[in-house]
Amino acid sequence: MKDELLPPKDFYFSTLDWIGITGNQERLYKIYPELKNPAVGRVEEYKIIEGKPEYSNKAFVASLPGGRVLSDRAVISPDNKLLYDLSVEWMTPPEQHSIFKEKSLPPMTLIDETVAMLNHPAGYNYFHWLLENLARIHLIEQSNIKIDKYIINHRSLPFQLETLRACGITNDRILVPHEKFHIKAKNLVVPSYVNLPNAWSCKYVRDLLLSKFRVEKKQKYERIYIRRKNRRKVTNEREILSVLDKYGFNSIFLESMPIQEQIEVFYSASIVVAPHGAGLANLVFCDPGTTVIELFTPSYIEPHYWLISKLMNLDYRFILGNRENPNSFWSGFDDMSIDSSALIHELEKE
Repeated sequence: MKDELLPPKDFYFSTLDWIGITGNQERLYKIYPELKNPAVGRVEEYKIIEGKPEYSNKAFVASLPGGRVLSDRAVISPDNKLLYDLSVEWMTPPEQHSIFKEKSLPPMTLIDETVAMLNHPAGYNYFHWLLENLARIHLIEQSNIKIDKYIINHRSLPFQLETLRACGITNDRILVPHEKFHIKAKNLVVPSYVNLPNAWSCKYVRDLLLSKFRVEKKQKYERIYIRRKNRRKVTNEREILSVLDKYGFNSIFLESMPIQEQIEVFYSASIVVAPHGAGLANLVFCDPGTTVIELFTPSYIEPHYWLISKLMNLDYRFILGNRENPNSFWSGFDDMSIDSSALIHELEKE
């Protein structure tokens, strides 16, 4: 017990390393292999995937007898080492993880049950929640391990609570970690992280939520433009809206919509125009053949929605705008301006 109140002195880079080094192969449930990303359809798409991973991670579930969870930031193996792949602090290498800076850990609570850990450092974000948190529930289901409790660092956001209910996870089975949270489970079940959208994660989220929410196709959402209230805004949006209005678009803010209506918007759409942002996770609900035109600032280009579009057989295109209002903290917060003639060129292809 004394050692368990001291921070670990070492780490496993991967839970698979713990499995291999300690000889616990019987506690590993292999669910899906690495999956190669879809092929590029247009030469210009190479700009989106340049320098990005070519494969989605191996998908697995591991069972750790006596595994521990500290707050929402660390998973500790039965032999008292940090499992870095489940304790990622972005932009921080494993040897500099914050747990190694602690002098002691909070008092530990023993839980004589099987507990699944679903914490995610960006679980408050709609994309990461849908395509990474929920997808990991699918991995647990595939392992057939009976779970008594779930550790989930949700913030009681409506989309989080509604989707958890859709998965059949009720409030009485959820442990929400806090700063002094430190538990040791009889059996800690840890699904691997999802590094990229892939065929199984997109299919699971689509099938699950379309079956749980009653949605209908609505004509007003056939041609939609997604606006942004906060960062990564289109600075010449008035000009862009004027163009889109001539093509019969309806502009919306997803942030003010309940998740059922967001699903309905994308389920109804035949063409979606939007700046890069988490709301485009809803592309998993689009019908095959839906046109997607994603708007980027050149300082921040990510492949997530290109991947979803390819996996869901959508007609994906993108426009690279100009960087506006550079953010000193992170380029992902930069605004953009979009050449209206480039947008018209893409719309005329319809």
